[in-house]
Amino acid sequence: MPTSGQSPIGAVILAAGRSTRMQALGTPKLLLPLGGRPLITYAVAAACASRVDPLIVVLGNAAERAQTALNEWAASATPAILAGRYHCVVNPDFAQGMASSLRVGITTLVSIAPDTMGVVILLADQPLVTTALLDSLLAEAYATPEAIVAASYGGQRGHPIYFPRALFDELMAVTGDEGGRSVVAHHADRLRLIPIVETRASLDIDRPEDYAAITAICNGV
Repeated sequence: MPTSGQSPIGAVILAAGRSTRMQALGTPKLLLPLGGRPLITYAVAAACASRVDPLIVVLGNAAERAQTALNEWAASATPAILAGRYHCVVNPDFAQGMASSLRVGITTLVSIAPDTMGVVILLADQPLVTTALLDSLLAEAYATPEAIVAASYGGQRGHPIYFPRALFDELMAVTGDEGGRSVVAHHADRLRLIPIVETRASLDIDRPEDYAAITAICNGV
């Protein structure tokens, strides 16, 4: 959470996609077991333990099941206060692409925290992102509040990524299956990259083989 005198920086976790390439596994992607708990809980746990406030989780595909799984995990987690650290919202138009979920997330964020100075966008299928990584991103965002701040893996820009409040209108105007790529391109002079030494944090789960690889990492194989 922000320290005294600082405006809050919120976070939006995009967790609404259809995950068509994962359908062969027979379970909605974000409900897949990973290290003894559902995949969706990893991004939420990392963000809950960070300084972001508030935290918005945008659901869509299998939304009711995902929220139930998330709430059951949060209720049993330590500390139990995690259950009150996030707000779930459903995007009824999730099939239109990631941009529609981004709009829902930012709209909800602003309604809850009108004084927010910006937003960190996280992907729910990137389970190796840590609280320490997020807090490094937030530290740079507070130091350069008008910049776009993104994690960089091996020199390549990735997620999570911070956008300042001044760019919310542009983010809300994005369409299709992107989460702000065009906004970054339009404001390349504002971009600040935070090199992440642990490049495995960039791994996401788009295909069954990705799930197998990350499961092996989590199991220490």
